Amino acid sequence: MAAWLRHKLIANGADAGSPGQEDWGWYLFVKSGADRYFLGVGANSENNPANPNDGEWGIIVEKRRTITQRLTGKGKITADDGMFTLVKEILDGESDFRDVYEEKQ
Repeated sequence: MAAWLRHKLIANGADAGSPGQEDWGWYLFVKSGADRYFLGVGANSENNPANPNDGEWGIIVEKRRTITQRLTGKGKITADDGMFTLVKEILDGESDFRDVYEEKQ
């Protein structure tokens, strides 16, 4: 999923690095304009041998901020952030994906 998402992001003008792996899933570092992001991708499989991709997938979009931005509360990600919007558009454009929703923290 992370490799697939990387190709979609690049096709839409983002500068996405190679996926890395952690015990919880995969991640990408992405640059779009002057902004930098960390994208995490994880899954809960339904263990369907006929379709191993069945299950629930989660994508985390975290905007990287400078220490000054963090201290002053500036530069926080919002629902209309360009990367968040792009990821949502990519997912919404795929007919194989069902029940796509966003969860706000």
